[in-house]
Amino acid sequence: MARQQRGYVDRTRDFLKQEKVKYFIGGAIATVAIGKILETEIAHNAAVSATAGILNLKDSVEEKVENIKEDAEDIHAEAQEKQKIEIYGPEDEEDEAE
Repeated sequence: MARQQRGYVDRTRDFLKQEKVKYFIGGAIATVAIGKILETEIAHNAAVSATAGILNLKDSVEEKVENIKEDAEDIHAEAQEKQKIEIYGPEDEEDEAE
């Protein structure tokens, strides 16, 4: 019987030495630990602060993109005006205005 128990112990040791089993056990422990950490008020406050920072960054990026769009529209309008002057000439523009 002792021999049979020793066989179980050896097989269990061999099983636990496998790399995949180690990763599984480590992942399970990490999941439980992270779950407990995330339940704390400190983690909640950190998540709120991080989210607020990301929202501020998003607003800043949107504002910059809007400024770039406005600048591009101004450049486009000026280019169209310049093209009209080059095609018709400045004196034709004055005649059309009257």
